Amino acid sequence: MQESNAKKPRGRSAIQAAHGGVTSEDEARLDLMISDLYGVDSDEAAEIHLNYHVDRMLVALARRCAEKGIRSNAISERFRYLDVSGAAYQVAKGRLSEAAAIDALFRSLRATEDQDRDDRYINFYG
Repeated sequence: MQESNAKKPRGRSAIQAAHGGVTSEDEARLDLMISDLYGVDSDEAAEIHLNYHVDRMLVALARRCAEKGIRSNAISERFRYLDVSGAAYQVAKGRLSEAAAIDALFRSLRATEDQDRDDRYINFYG
């Protein structure tokens, strides 16, 4: 019995394994699996699940920003204005796919980035 427990994935890898092949309908049911996995109540399991998606989404956003050439000093400041937690909640409840949430957050991030640039037409005519 000890061997089977030793081979079970733990921590982040256990949650990743639980997410393998999960549809959006099943995403909401993962809280129960996390509750059993960690031996915690359903509220704490939901928080663990939410934090898992927040972490993944922040990493994906940072990677995409780097690929698109958004300045690294601007990234951390801009992240404060994004509702990553709200988007992660929607993902954890199966209402939104993680990829769609990341795309929407990135568009919001780009909108704030573009807003800081000087508009040459406004400067010329204004």
